[in-house]
Amino acid sequence: MADNNLKPEFDVIVIGAGIVGSCAAYQLAKLGKRVALIEQFAFDNNKGSSHGGSRIFRFITGEKVFFSLIKDSLKEWKNLEKESGQELQCGYLWMGSHEGSEARAKSFKDFGIPFEYLKGKEIGEKFPQFEFGPEWAAILDPQGGALLADKCVSAVQRLAKSHGAFLRDHEPVLRIEPYDDKVEVFTSKNKYSAKKIIITAGPWLKKVLPDLKIKAEPQLMGVNYYKVTGNYDNFKTEKGSPMFLMSDLCDCVYGLPDIDFPGLIKGGIHMGIRIDADGKREFPDWMHTIPAKWFSKHIKDMDVSKPVKQVACMYTVTEDEYFIIDQSPTHPNIYIGGGFSGYGFKYAPTVGKILANLALGNPISHDLSAFSVTREMKQKSKL
Repeated sequence: MADNNLKPEFDVIVIGAGIVGSCAAYQLAKLGKRVALIEQFAFDNNKGSSHGGSRIFRFITGEKVFFSLIKDSLKEWKNLEKESGQELQCGYLWMGSHEGSEARAKSFKDFGIPFEYLKGKEIGEKFPQFEFGPEWAAILDPQGGALLADKCVSAVQRLAKSHGAFLRDHEPVLRIEPYDDKVEVFTSKNKYSAKKIIITAGPWLKKVLPDLKIKAEPQLMGVNYYKVTGNYDNFKTEKGSPMFLMSDLCDCVYGLPDIDFPGLIKGGIHMGIRIDADGKREFPDWMHTIPAKWFSKHIKDMDVSKPVKQVACMYTVTEDEYFIIDQSPTHPNIYIGGGFSGYGFKYAPTVGKILANLALGNPISHDLSAFSVTREMKQKSKL
């Protein structure tokens, strides 16, 4: 049933109210634009890629092209933190081979970002919950930390609304009809029109834009929570326990201290299974057994025999694991943000700002060629 109290004409409509779409709507509203943020589920749903207790913030990235984005994102998160208070700076530790760690260290040096280099037993001396041999090295990113995901999304949506944005949830988009001077958006409840639209539909990106040529497939990831069995202070952020990742010499596995649930460590593997965004969400045993194997070798005082809790999360993965931040090649009044491949949350304030400025025709200070919807795919970085 249509809402007769809502004037359906907007400067910009944002479809998809995850963290990126919410940030785009906030930036547009802050600039005084009439903007609608439309979400198919409840705003606090757990079906997409932005829900949950925590996300990792880190400067260590796979490619130099991301450094300018992450530097800007840190500034934007600091601005948002004044309102939301939803960041924990506790450091980020990436353990890997000496070769891989040296390559990461070079990226830090090139961009003038502080870091600490640890070798073998130095890792355990600084963080006694870890145990690594001489073949290992690590980069400690002191500016890394945790973003409290659900609270961040809610805070950004509150800010958007406070600046005049219209927020509409439980309103699936049925179709989009672009014209030369506007785009009409038909939902289950209303018909809207806008000069421009931004689509940040996460795993539903290809369902909203079925003609999109670039591959951006939904993948299901399993997140595990393991019980701490002793030396509890070693796993607390307030005591200096970092976010962490292991790679190069093992499968790519990650973990976070007991932020989401007291006494439980969040961990998983950066690998998913293809799935329909609206399909059944069951993940295989290896999403627990692979990270558990590596955690049991290198982390003390943690019971990895069986997760206390498991949670499903959706990624939208491109072939090169680079984002999509671009104007539609076929409809110039449609802008696309997606394919964040499991690590887009930390970049959301900057990506949202970029999408807002693209839609308004404002200049962009970042080189977006690597995120073009028509780019040629290349092998993803090993960093």
